[in-house]
Amino acid sequence: MLNNMMEGRAQRARVNFRVTVDRLLRAHAPEPMHGLTETFCSKVQSAPEGTDYWQQLCGECESLSRIPYRHGTLAHAIEWEALKLQARLASVSANHERLSVPLFRERHVHIGTLIRLWRRLALETEHELAKQGHDTLLDVGPWGGFNFAVQEDGFTRMPFARLTLAIGSLPHTPIDEHGGPFYDSFLARYIAALESAGVTIPNEFAYQHQRYDESGRLTEVSCTYHFPHHTYERRLFVKIRLSRAFETVEEITLHDFLGLLERLHFTTDWDAYREQTQDIDARFDLQDFISLSHITEGVYQRTVAEEDLLVEIKDAFRGAIRERKVLYGYLDSIKKRKWIENLYWGIAETALGIRKYQRPISLTRDVCTQMPPRLLIPVRRHLQDYHQRLDSVPASASD
Repeated sequence: MLNNMMEGRAQRARVNFRVTVDRLLRAHAPEPMHGLTETFCSKVQSAPEGTDYWQQLCGECESLSRIPYRHGTLAHAIEWEALKLQARLASVSANHERLSVPLFRERHVHIGTLIRLWRRLALETEHELAKQGHDTLLDVGPWGGFNFAVQEDGFTRMPFARLTLAIGSLPHTPIDEHGGPFYDSFLARYIAALESAGVTIPNEFAYQHQRYDESGRLTEVSCTYHFPHHTYERRLFVKIRLSRAFETVEEITLHDFLGLLERLHFTTDWDAYREQTQDIDARFDLQDFISLSHITEGVYQRTVAEEDLLVEIKDAFRGAIRERKVLYGYLDSIKKRKWIENLYWGIAETALGIRKYQRPISLTRDVCTQMPPRLLIPVRRHLQDYHQRLDSVPASASD
């Protein structure tokens, strides 16, 4: 059964790569270059396991590097597709042996074990959907930045932290306002897996946060279970967020967090922000900003002062940050050190090729509407490396 599931996913991934690359070339490249689709597919097919696919293709993409595409070039678009294919095939060949590190330790979650669980359940769900005639690919990961919440041993700092799952999928993945085939398959498996790990969750999920595109087509649905002691300030919930507007988790996360970064960047009246924002919401803003900083480590290198401040803030989130003076002191420090500004323009340069103050830009308008591959590539590579490090935490580290 496992071999069948793995072979099915590998086939779907290769077909999607071929179709997407062919569509890109036919839409943006001169006709003599349309034949590159077969060249690219042949090269990735014959590449040894563990090979970086882009290294196999980049020599053939020199001509494509002169064709504009989404604030970059068509070569960037091909590299992004190659990176997605490589990640999809890697998740087929690995991550199916259960780690000896337990999923929960006193209700704290081991992120490496959790990601492996999600990938296994996603593979099983893909297989079930394929049997129903719905061929899709699912990209799973923690919603937002989870580095912020993880200790050196791979367990979360807070109980149940990071049980918020984001799933990117192909545009034709079946969903509806009340869930649909994906949730019917995934939820039953997830509930059973959590129960086997010692946490019982009743099947009492609420479907919410439906999102639609400009044509009125449903593109995203979330389902959430709140534990009995959940509050807005003390969040205890399990959430599964499925999007078919984006194929990868990185796209979902950047789409959400870049809006926050832009709002903070254009906050010129910090006193007004302090007066108009609830303290709990300011804490969430700060946490999300730090999460974005982690996610984009492949794009922007923090200064020494910013790195020192990051360590202080992480420690403060253990309790001191709940004091208003401490909270706004850190927000003031981030503002004074120009960390918000530096990150904003670091992302702008990578995504748009625009240097600081070269011209006015809007991340939500210029980046989020059509996510540039030249931004997604380093973010994806960074997070893959981080996942790999979490995955290799030895069992002894959790004792």
